[in-house]
Amino acid sequence: MKKRRTTMSTPRLAPAGKKRSAIYSDFEEAKARILKAIPQGPFYGLVTGPSGTGKTSLLREVAASCDRHRFQTYYLAHSQASSSGLGRFLADALHLGPRRFHTETLRSVGQTLRDLPLRLLLLIDEANLLAEETLQEVRLLAESELDSPPLFTVLLAGLPELKAKLEAPALFPLKRRLSLRVELNGLKKDEVAPFLALRLGEPVCGRLPEEVVMAIFERARGIPALVESLARLCLENGSEKEAVTLASVTEVLESWEVA
Repeated sequence: MKKRRTTMSTPRLAPAGKKRSAIYSDFEEAKARILKAIPQGPFYGLVTGPSGTGKTSLLREVAASCDRHRFQTYYLAHSQASSSGLGRFLADALHLGPRRFHTETLRSVGQTLRDLPLRLLLLIDEANLLAEETLQEVRLLAESELDSPPLFTVLLAGLPELKAKLEAPALFPLKRRLSLRVELNGLKKDEVAPFLALRLGEPVCGRLPEEVVMAIFERARGIPALVESLARLCLENGSEKEAVTLASVTEVLESWEVA
């Protein structure tokens, strides 16, 4: 049987006003720490975790939870962030006109941020894919005014290799400024069943006995997006009215190639 390769996607958040998707304890603890730090002033933060653990959802929830009368949030992924592109991104976000030279852009951004009545939060996703010079530029932008503290909060999110990238000598000034570090490691055993119940619905999830749920958990290594994908596949493999048995899904689980 041909092996299946999963493309893990982060569980989506429910629209405002609707019941939110199940989120696990690592996620909630990380969110609480970040939201506690934000009002205390600009800082550098780091969020790491394997693909599918909810880093992008965490950034979205942080942005949605901030008081819009006090904070202005900008989100960008690595594809938007070359070293010069980062300055242009902020210039465009702040509605600044084009400048001839990159240094002029940085100076204009810094002056505008200093006078901004709101605090700015810069959330950078997939930061493990950024070049070293771009990560350096993040700090230089935040500290472009010598007579003031950092002009905005920077929250970097990425795969675990981001921590190794920050060990580069050129990035030591950024690394030593990281005052908040959180890791998303995935679901714990006792969180899997409630997670699936909210993601799939109680009646559907009722077709998955505990031994199947635990087999899914072990195969998915607790990664929320993969747990959900495997659970859906196991459900599709059986009858809509009958409980799924471990024997009926063993081949499905073993044939799924986990990267």
